[in-house]
Amino acid sequence: MRLWTKVSTWVCLSLMLWTAAAESAHVHPSPADSASCSICVVAHSSRPVVTSAHVAPVFGTIGLLHEKEVLLLARLDFSDAGIRGPPVL
Repeated sequence: MRLWTKVSTWVCLSLMLWTAAAESAHVHPSPADSASCSICVVAHSSRPVVTSAHVAPVFGTIGLLHEKEVLLLARLDFSDAGIRGPPVL
């Protein structure tokens, strides 16, 4: 890699880490100031809304299982395998 690519990569990573540290550690002197803070507005706007809809489950019989004994003879036909023989000259 070229030197400028390595340097720009380290600068970007450093900026990302410092920004994450600043966002998580910043404090407001009063709760009213957090309403005008762009970091706080963005952090709290994507909070998912908790919704709940509890529906009682309905249990019912849909049928009975009737088992049948199945016996098949195993067979292997060469054409069933999908393999053809060598070409004939």
